Formats: sequence, structure tokens, C-alpha cells
Amino acid sequence: MTVNDLIDAAPEQTAAVTVEEYGDPVRYDLEYGQPGADAPFYRQLAEGVEGPVLDLACGTGRIALELARAGHDVTAVDLSDAMLAHAASKPGAEEVEWVQQDARELKLRPKFDLVTLAGNSFQAFLTNDDRDAVLKAVYRQLRPGGRFAFSTRFPQPLELARRVDVPELWHSYLDADGHQVVVSGTQHFHPVAQVMHHETYRQYAVDGSPAAAPTGVALRYHFPQELEAALKAARFQVEARYGDFDGSPLGEQATTMVYVCRKPEAVRRTA
Repeated sequence: MTVNDLIDAAPEQTAAVTVEEYGDPVRYDLEYGQPGADAPFYRQLAEGVEGPVLDLACGTGRIALELARAGHDVTAVDLSDAMLAHAASKPGAEEVEWVQQDARELKLRPKFDLVTLAGNSFQAFLTNDDRDAVLKAVYRQLRPGGRFAFSTRFPQPLELARRVDVPELWHSYLDADGHQVVVSGTQHFHPVAQVMHHETYRQYAVDGSPAAAPTGVALRYHFPQELEAALKAARFQVEARYGDFDGSPLGEQATTMVYVCRKPEAVRRTA
């Protein structure tokens, strides 16, 4: 499916194509599975948490395993069976409960002290209805006073307006056989839906031949006030927001928005 096809597709079709982008968990780990600056952030946030932790859209378990190694009782949820199977094959995976569920329709028994949604996975929920369903599901799963932490890319206007029709270089990685793969892509932002459409190409560096079929991905962007209104409507209190995982303030130069929210403590009724 091309970028133009993605733009014209219904939201559910676009979301299905986005899932296909992450259909190869081994490649995903090689391309994106580095520890990242967010791992220490979520680990520090979990310090002092005595109850269970939920890692949503856990992928191949990068954050879930990090939190389990720190001694936390972790449940990890993802929609992809392939991602979960790969995550469950890793060292230390037996310390995590791996669950296949849709984040919009969570049905988990425990009440969690902390819910994480890492890796900008928040952007995979393309419509307001999907976003609100996730927020409501997280709220239900948190105990009173529990926290919800997540990241999403900052909507820099110049970057959103920049249409790229000829694939530009993004990054490279070594595949399972040690061959260098060059990753490039195109982008086109749909301003009404607030969705960025990418088409990704992977080619061997040695000769430019395809290393995989092109894949499409769609990412929803939120502006801060819009996002905070949605959080407020879901009854969350925004405890902190940052422009990076180092705790820097959110400003016009930020590329990331990091939010830490809290479910209010239960209100005691008086006679």
C-alpha cells in the first residue's frame, strides 16, 4: 500500500497497515531494539512502586524486561502475537506475564500502580475514539493514585509541513546475518486527520537491493493543549510534562513530549 493509498484509506485499514510495519519482531529488535534514553526514565519512575506495573504496546519487551530486572511485578500487553512470542523467548522473560490484548479494550484483573506506553506507541491510535478508548482503559486499570506515563512525538510545524516524495535516508542497522541495511522513507502529513504517513524502504548497503518489501506506517500527532484536554476528559491529572526523557521543559525545539499523569485518589464520602 502506497502513501497515497494510506491517506485515502479508512482509519481501520490504515491502522492495519501500521501493524504490518512491525510484523517482523527480529528485524524490529535489530532496527529499534536499542535500550534508548527512555529506559532509565521509566525505571526511575517505577522506583518506589510496590504494586504491579503494566507495560502497554510492549512490542518485543524492551521496557517490560527492564522493569522486571529492577524487581517489579510486570504485566506486558501487545496486540501482536509475533512480538509477544519473541519477547517471551528472551532471557528473564519468565519474570513477566505476557498478554495478547487490544489496548483499547483491556480486561486485566490487577489494579496497577504504574502503566507505561513507551516508544511513541501512543501515536498508533489514529482517531479520537481510539485515543479516548485507550485512556479510559488505562484509567480503569490503575489503582487510585496510580500513574500513567507515555511519550509521543512533538508536532513541530515545519517538520509536519515538509513533504518528502523521494525517499530520504533515516538510519541503518545490521541484519541477523551481519549485513548493513540502509533505511529510507517518504512522508506526507494529512492536516485534517493530523496523521503522518510514511513509506519505509530497506536496502542492502552493498548493492542497493531490497532487504525487505516496502512498508507503510501512519502516526497520529497531538498538540499539547489538545492532548491535555483529552487527558482531563479521561479524568487524569497531568503531573508532569517534559520535552525529553532528561526532564527538560517542553518547548518549541522539542522533538518528544513525555507525560506523567495520575489517577486521582478515591474521594471519601462523608455522612
